[in-house]
Amino acid sequence: MTKDKISFTNKNKKAIIALDCDGVLLDYHTNFANIYEKAFGKELTIVSPKSYHATNKYGVKFNDEEKKEFDKVWDEHGWRKMPMYDGALQACNLLHKAGYELVCVTAMPAQFIEHRLENFRLHGFPIDKIISTGYDKHNFNNNPKKKTIEDLHPIAFVDDLRRNFKDIQGVHTKLIFIDNQYHDDPNQHDQIYYDIKYSSLLDFVQDFLKTEQHGQNIIWPQRPDFLLQTDFTFYFSLIYKIRFL
Repeated sequence: MTKDKISFTNKNKKAIIALDCDGVLLDYHTNFANIYEKAFGKELTIVSPKSYHATNKYGVKFNDEEKKEFDKVWDEHGWRKMPMYDGALQACNLLHKAGYELVCVTAMPAQFIEHRLENFRLHGFPIDKIISTGYDKHNFNNNPKKKTIEDLHPIAFVDDLRRNFKDIQGVHTKLIFIDNQYHDDPNQHDQIYYDIKYSSLLDFVQDFLKTEQHGQNIIWPQRPDFLLQTDFTFYFSLIYKIRFL
């Protein structure tokens, strides 16, 4: 275990923190119930509070016609009016005030990015950039965010799904798992590396910003050798910045 320092070499550009949305910032499950009521005029009751899948949480089984109607209403309203988690806005404002650029990295469909930006503006989130990665519909376990995170080089990446940390290379990005304690977490038995876990984004942010050198208060584990970046291009670019900026 090491107390790594998180530092930046390019003083002309804000350091990036990448954030998943559903399950970290916004409450997909509660919104599922809201959209169901809008579509069918029926209020849902929670039957499995810690279920990952919203249909299981509320005991919903759609037939084809119902699923089509639900999706229609969701596409119109679902991405625009999702409620936020307690503390999520406070956490983002703290990071923004500390000088970080916040980027939402999401697997949601790209055609609804403007709806999500509208949702962010509704709540007042200081987030102006959304990257939609999509996901592999034929293999759920493929990490759809791997390339985006490796290309983006954020200092931290926060997500609530272990799959989205799978095989991310390099030591420059800290991987923060928000553990919502789902009993049927799709990846709960998979050996997927992340650096540390918290129960909420706010818990992480308060810990992260506790010291003047951000993140110094956190005991970061040693990254496994198989995840260390073998492409030295990134490190050469850092050396260049150190010498010439």
